[in-house]
Amino acid sequence: MPALQRLLVSLPSAILPPVSTVEEKLDLDAEGRVRHRYHLREGLLDGDLIRYDEDGLVEAVMPYHAGKLEGEGRFFDHGRLQLKVEYRNGLQDGETIVYGENGKPTLRSHYRAGRLDGTSFWYRPDGSLLRTAEYLEGQPDGPPVEYDERGRARR
Repeated sequence: MPALQRLLVSLPSAILPPVSTVEEKLDLDAEGRVRHRYHLREGLLDGDLIRYDEDGLVEAVMPYHAGKLEGEGRFFDHGRLQLKVEYRNGLQDGETIVYGENGKPTLRSHYRAGRLDGTSFWYRPDGSLLRTAEYLEGQPDGPPVEYDERGRARR
């Protein structure tokens, strides 16, 4: 084979990055129902890991990138959203919201690098503010503040 032809044949493999394959995986229970659906890239979780309950409803959606939680995770109970959690680099980082039976938030908290950091807000079932508390690097930063039904702070 002439030298130029050998060079042209070998050139694409030399300049193109290796192809990264993505495998979809399913975990089944004893009855053959899908319990988990996820993707692996180079052996690591990459994309949404979806967990299903016994009725086939989504129970959790957990976002992964290169094997670490990354993005907004959502958790459900019989199809009803219960919890949203922001992840960065495998840790809670950002807003976390807990939802009540009525679909309204009951708690909003902020996390930084896996620790509570900032103001947390608790709500009554009607959506009115019940309590706030400040956190700094995972520790309470002052006393919590309670609120009456009219939204007035009482210490």
